[in-house]
Amino acid sequence: MTILHTLHWVQFAGTEKVCVDLCNEFSKEHEVYLLSSSKIKPYINDNVNLIEVDFEKNRYNPFFLYKIAQIIKKINPDIIHVHNTKELEVMYNARIFLNKNVPIVGTKHTLTPKKKYALADLAVGILEDTHSIIESKNSIIIKNGMAYKEPKLLKKEEKFHIVSAARLTPAKGMDIIIKAVSLLDFDFKLSLFGRGEQEEELKELIKELKLEDKVEIVGFVDNLNDYLYSSDVQIIASIFEPYGLTAIDGIYYSKILLSTKTGICEQILDEDLLFDTSHEALAKKLKDVYANYNKYEQLFAKIKATKEDYSIEKMSKKYLEAYKSLLK
Repeated sequence: MTILHTLHWVQFAGTEKVCVDLCNEFSKEHEVYLLSSSKIKPYINDNVNLIEVDFEKNRYNPFFLYKIAQIIKKINPDIIHVHNTKELEVMYNARIFLNKNVPIVGTKHTLTPKKKYALADLAVGILEDTHSIIESKNSIIIKNGMAYKEPKLLKKEEKFHIVSAARLTPAKGMDIIIKAVSLLDFDFKLSLFGRGEQEEELKELIKELKLEDKVEIVGFVDNLNDYLYSSDVQIIASIFEPYGLTAIDGIYYSKILLSTKTGICEQILDEDLLFDTSHEALAKKLKDVYANYNKYEQLFAKIKATKEDYSIEKMSKKYLEAYKSLLK
């Protein structure tokens, strides 16, 4: 099968990772093309054919649509799989220059309502919440999975090591974590992984709470799995999540994962691993984890035992079945 994926590049976050993992997995047995920014090249394997395209401001440009139609003609894909609204409109509108309508699958990765997903021949929600806002006559749910990468044990922190990874935006609740650790009565190190518009604000908060020696904003790393594997506890403090892909990172690599009641975590984590969205609730939970570490580690081990449910192989198999359903 020849599969064409399209991705409007923003930064390498959840949507980008799902797209990349699917492309890499499908390329093992299928011909895969990806229309996206050249910035994604370090993340895809050599079997994925990357064609550099900028979807930012071109979705209604007839010359751009004609150019895209020519690319589609040359590739002659069996399926087009889009991951953002911008490309969905581009791929749909480019059909006016094509002799045949290649089926379009559109994955809804966010909780922002978008009526345009009705343009897809099949719309996919990544969780029940995203599925419920899709206005399409033909839609299904395929929960996210991701590729497993064997972790390496890094040098052990002498202090209790807490980590969190997310875009540095208000919705991710990094300020909740920083305020929570300021209330801890034991020695710790907090590492925050990510970049975003809230970075300077968070740095000011760290300084204000006199936590410069205990809290570090690390930025993006290519080996997050190693840090999770080598730490004591991972935290997801999001106000809301359409899914929460870092939860799968946690299941794969972390010893303990604590989360707010949002996204996939609300469905899969035991109540004792969840906390209310406040820094006081998180501080209380962290103190209990520190005092009863073995209890929480054993509790999370039961969830870690289900990691195959979140494999890239299982997710890609479901997408392949969805593709084939459109080709019958």
